[in-house]
Amino acid sequence: MKIDSPSSITSSEASIRLEWVSTRILPGVAVLLLSIPLCQWADSNLPDGIIPVSIIYLMIVIILWSMYMAVQYAFVGIAQTRKTKTHACNNQTATNESTAQKPVFLLEAMPIINESENIDTICKVETIEEISEAEVVEDVCVAETEELTKENHASSTYQQGIDDFYQSQAESQKKKLDTIHEYLLYIMSPFVYEEDMDEFCTDLLRFAMDHNYRPEVEWKRFKTRLSSFDVRHLVWSIAIRLGLGKGKVYSNDDCACYIERRFASLCVTGSGEPLSHSTLRNLTVTSNSDQIHCDIQGADGLLFHIPSQLGIEKD
Repeated sequence: MKIDSPSSITSSEASIRLEWVSTRILPGVAVLLLSIPLCQWADSNLPDGIIPVSIIYLMIVIILWSMYMAVQYAFVGIAQTRKTKTHACNNQTATNESTAQKPVFLLEAMPIINESENIDTICKVETIEEISEAEVVEDVCVAETEELTKENHASSTYQQGIDDFYQSQAESQKKKLDTIHEYLLYIMSPFVYEEDMDEFCTDLLRFAMDHNYRPEVEWKRFKTRLSSFDVRHLVWSIAIRLGLGKGKVYSNDDCACYIERRFASLCVTGSGEPLSHSTLRNLTVTSNSDQIHCDIQGADGLLFHIPSQLGIEKD
């Protein structure tokens, strides 16, 4: 057997031999030596003669060697993984450095000039597009403003129509109430005391504003006694100007209910019995002793036949 001299062994071979000694021979010797006390311990704890000592020793050696190899391969795998990652990082760093230090030659300056021209062209195109977009946005804003103005105008016109309608209704109602009040002051002056006139007129004006109004207190204070014909003519003259009849605001029943509550003491027969509701519904019936007559409305449908409204001087 030929034995190599130390001078003929290369550094690579020496490294392999050293690795073999450190990873195989020395650990093997350590396993063999460590197995001896473990074998003695196992033999002393097992029943006598159940397993030969040599078999116990061989099993312990195999187990320890397997554990050693498993641990070794695990460490070797971890070391190789770290080495691979380090090598990859070094290669990436070297690549980046070489790219950063790459010289720029004169031949590469031509595309840069063309690129500058292209950039100017692109900037001009983008500027034109931005101007176009701004014009479109402005047109949209103008259209929306015009549409909003139209809507506001329509809404304003609608609200103005409502306001004018209610204002007209209020003015018309006020005119009617003023006309009725003037009629009451004139026609009832011979029968109601001056200090009571305001209270008397106020109650009738409440009925003129609401056909469902029913007075709570009867009126009894007169200067001269009136009849049920007189108060029926009085109430009819007012209701006919506010809309009296079928399908209108006021009905004969409304007037009869007001009369029998407000002038109950006048609505009796000669024997003192109260007049029936159906009798009081006949508002225009007359008698020979009437002091207040039915005032039929003129062409305008509102004015009464009194001097202040028709311009007639009383004889």
